[in-house]
Amino acid sequence: MKFTFTFFFLLGFSVSFLYYLFQNQTFLPTVSLHEVNWSNLFVFVTFSLLSLLSLLNLIFYHSYKIFKKEMPEKLRIRESVKFSLFISLGILVVFALHIFHIISFPWGIGILVVLLLLFFVV
Repeated sequence: MKFTFTFFFLLGFSVSFLYYLFQNQTFLPTVSLHEVNWSNLFVFVTFSLLSLLSLLNLIFYHSYKIFKKEMPEKLRIRESVKFSLFISLGILVVFALHIFHIISFPWGIGILVVLLLLFFVV
């Protein structure tokens, strides 16, 4: 119960703070000369990663709770944290590669899906 409540609280806090920042007129990703405002981008990426991590963690935990009832609670928590962390960090890497124009976002997501399938299935 504490595990679920903690991630619900983290998800609610990060989404509400991102909503507040999007409503703020001074929170812009670029400065006047189309340069990237790194502090605003870092805050956005951090809170987006936190919300994605907590959402995926809740989804994995409750799907394990529904479909694998015989799995112990400690293992259920460990597996859900591991899978949500891998997927969140993979999306962060794809996003960073897209920002620096190394690879486009659809290609990066495709490669990430293939790597995740190879990692989790094989």
